[in-house]
Amino acid sequence: MPLNYDKWANLELSDDSDIEVHPNVDKKSFIKWKQQDIHHKREERRSTLKKLEIERGINAVLLPRVQAIRDGVHEHGPQVFSAEVARLGNTPSPDKPLTDAPGQPTYDEMMQNLFIQVWEKARVFIDDSEKLAAELISQLTKTEESVLHRNSAIADEIAAIEVEEGQKITSEGIRTGFDSSHVNKIGQEENKSQQQHSQPSQKSLEVLNPDAATNTPANTANNTADDLPSLTPSMATLARIPLRQYKALVELIAADKTLLSDVTTDALFVEAFNAGMEKKTTHALQCVNAGLFIQYCNKLGKDGLSLFMQRLTQAREAEAVFMKDVQDTHARIMERSAVLAEQSSSTNNPQEKEQIQLMSEGDTAITFDVPEGPAPENIILEGDAKLQQLDSETVKQWLNQRWSIFEAFDGELKQALSSNSLDNVNKYLANLPVSSAENIVKDLDTAGILNFSSSEIRDETGV
Repeated sequence: MPLNYDKWANLELSDDSDIEVHPNVDKKSFIKWKQQDIHHKREERRSTLKKLEIERGINAVLLPRVQAIRDGVHEHGPQVFSAEVARLGNTPSPDKPLTDAPGQPTYDEMMQNLFIQVWEKARVFIDDSEKLAAELISQLTKTEESVLHRNSAIADEIAAIEVEEGQKITSEGIRTGFDSSHVNKIGQEENKSQQQHSQPSQKSLEVLNPDAATNTPANTANNTADDLPSLTPSMATLARIPLRQYKALVELIAADKTLLSDVTTDALFVEAFNAGMEKKTTHALQCVNAGLFIQYCNKLGKDGLSLFMQRLTQAREAEAVFMKDVQDTHARIMERSAVLAEQSSSTNNPQEKEQIQLMSEGDTAITFDVPEGPAPENIILEGDAKLQQLDSETVKQWLNQRWSIFEAFDGELKQALSSNSLDNVNKYLANLPVSSAENIVKDLDTAGILNFSSSEIRDETGV
């Protein structure tokens, strides 16, 4: 059988004694030059690989921040962009990449330079808010595409360098291959066989269906029972806290330590799924945010609440990773809930679908008192004596709770309530499952939005 020596062609030697050189070239000098060239190219590849890894790490931090600002401008307008630029100028973060380069700019400085370039191209539409928002979104989207394209190019360059490194066999690639030891197990096998012979034989009955005794109707009912956790009042308050309000989350969890459990996370995810079925995008996002916050704290151990809060406030990268996890989890929940909602609507007969409708009786009229905003800072109670006896802080707390309930509704329901039209509200409720519609009616009653008034003239003179 012929022997194949091709593998030795990849052996890279810098001091090969069998090398042949020109008679006019000194052999020792040539070997030294070759050695220097090999080490120079190797160090150059390592330096390039390190720079590419650093650049990819910087892009991983900046890209989520660009996407977050773009989404914020899309939802709330150009003021989100202006607020972020002002924050970068007034309270910049000192976080920066871990490199040895002198004068390494921070992440906030890089974001500020990027936003200045975006603003220079979008400032021509400063008099038109809609066009300005569209141009900002367009420029930020181009930036996102540019970063993604660069990440793809970096991955190709890193792969090419790794392939080139693997083509040559060097001393650095030497590692332990097969390293094993042999243990004589004859004694163990003899003891095992003796134990088997010493055990008395036992008789057992073989049945055709061994699981028939355990699959009783009671056990089957227990296996199919709905064990999904439900929201407690404290969990419901967590679900109403907006994104990035970490201080409010910490204060509520510190007041009720029982919230730091996996049950809380499961209950919030179930609520997020139900909100997705009802198309309550904002409420679902807040549930996911609170649920993942609890989950991250639990993973960090006994002092997880303070440790995670410290990481969020001191490291911008930690917050970026957390918010990306929140957005990705929310997207998966909304996608899955939309599919199930569509399947449920297609399997049910529309003519036989049970609905919840608000109906008035007699002269009673149904109206909707929509709150205009959260409670003001200073509340002055004026009017009759009963009104003046109320505590202003209690009234303020109730008004804020009323506004939070209204803000948790989706845009379509808000629009129907703002129109003060019973038909529009009933049309919205008709497209929801019965349980979801009942919860909405309950929230409307709790917030004092649902009002019943009568046009009947009552005699209260006591005659």
